[in-house]
Amino acid sequence: MFPAAVIIVLCCIVVVLLLYSYSTSTYKYWKTKSVIFATPVPLFGNIKDQVTLKMTQGECLKNIYNDFPREKYVGIYQLQTPTLLLRDPEIIRSFLVKNFTHFTDRGFSYDGHREPLTKHLVNLEGDTWKTLRQKLSPTFSSGKIKNMLGMLQGCGVQLIEYMEATINSGKTEFEIRDLTAKFTTDVIGTCAFGLECNSLKDSQSEFRRMGCAVLNSSPSLALAKIVRVFFPKLFKALKLRTFPAEVQQFFLGIVKQTIDFRNTNQVRRNDFIQLLLEIKDQNQHQENAIGSIKLTEELIAAQVFVFFLAGFETSSTTLSFCLHEMAVNQDIQNRVYEEINETAEKYGLPFSYEAIASMNYLEQCLKETMRKYPPVQALVRVCTKQFRVPGTELDLDVGTAVLIPVYAIHHDPQYYPEPDMFNPDRFAKDCNGGGGDNGRPAGVYLPFGDGPRICIGMRFAMLEMKLALAQFLHSYLVTLSDKSCARIEFEPASFLSCPKGGIWLNVNKRTH
Repeated sequence: MFPAAVIIVLCCIVVVLLLYSYSTSTYKYWKTKSVIFATPVPLFGNIKDQVTLKMTQGECLKNIYNDFPREKYVGIYQLQTPTLLLRDPEIIRSFLVKNFTHFTDRGFSYDGHREPLTKHLVNLEGDTWKTLRQKLSPTFSSGKIKNMLGMLQGCGVQLIEYMEATINSGKTEFEIRDLTAKFTTDVIGTCAFGLECNSLKDSQSEFRRMGCAVLNSSPSLALAKIVRVFFPKLFKALKLRTFPAEVQQFFLGIVKQTIDFRNTNQVRRNDFIQLLLEIKDQNQHQENAIGSIKLTEELIAAQVFVFFLAGFETSSTTLSFCLHEMAVNQDIQNRVYEEINETAEKYGLPFSYEAIASMNYLEQCLKETMRKYPPVQALVRVCTKQFRVPGTELDLDVGTAVLIPVYAIHHDPQYYPEPDMFNPDRFAKDCNGGGGDNGRPAGVYLPFGDGPRICIGMRFAMLEMKLALAQFLHSYLVTLSDKSCARIEFEPASFLSCPKGGIWLNVNKRTH
């Protein structure tokens, strides 16, 4: 008879060996495909620093990207999942644009029944995504967005009034990310739902509270997101949630209330929810069907929700990163201020749609901000039809995961010399005969993605951010404070680029 201790030790060894065998069972995949690959670590593959929250996904992939400077693509493993990491701009364009029909999906798992808010345009796949995207695209046309300008201007006025009152009370040091998040929450609240959120005046407003709940970057929620991506069956079995239950109840409730109120009182507004209701009305003769989709209140709520999610957080962080760079680079801020002043003199106030479009240097600053701090640090695709990578012998199987390391590409000195320097002139128009890209190849600037899956709200985001910066910098000067960090660090637990510890700046009235 073996002593109990020996049996326990043997059992532990067997368990460890089985776990090791299971976790490394896919690690010969890229070798069998004759693809150069990064050596994986058992359990973690090549993303240990990401999973253990030492780095963001973008920073982790950047290290791998830099280790293979001569390769067009590299095989990696996300835990057990074989993934092709693309490096070559031409191949990236091939996957995202030219051969998009082979990579139509992102591969994000969602449960439209248990979590109806996850059945949105970002997650949807195949023909369901295609038909809904076709119907929603006109919603974000230049004409429709131009009709929302008045609401955007109103939110900008509220921001200026808030700053005026706060500075007059003696406060000049602000946590800028919190400030811009409140502002963009108000923007999305009015442009999506037609509601006054008052986040600037009321820090405990429901919309602001729900926004914080959705983007909570705690380690536990970060772990839940990792489980959802890599172990969707376990995620469902454990009944984990993508977002807290109160978030789902809030957004489903607010959309239902808004729809009921407008239908009962015949109210119309130039906002996103109204445009969705018009799409629904246009399909009444098809029993509210869009292809294979029935446009229910839940589906409408999901689209409005993702507009809220994508619109308020990505825009607020980009604005805060941009203001940080303005504070660091006073010469650039002065040049922006001169352009804003000249535009105000030429077009008058408030800034019109044409006035905003004319501010090229301000747009260059935003583009450079999104180059240095891309909101989404990597693009995800999955192979939906077998595909041979052009110019190679590599055949990708259906279901193969693909990653485009946006953060790494945006910091590649081959395309952006001195990538850590903030230089808006990288995007100067008609410079060196290279147009807006200064001679760079297509596929190396991807803050909004590319191809048919490019961010549908790109035009709205650019208008929102340009107008906000123009209104803000026309009245206020930003400088570094004692709490400012010269170099921004990212919060590893966040799935978007998020400054660790916030961004602190001094804000003072300009003396015109």
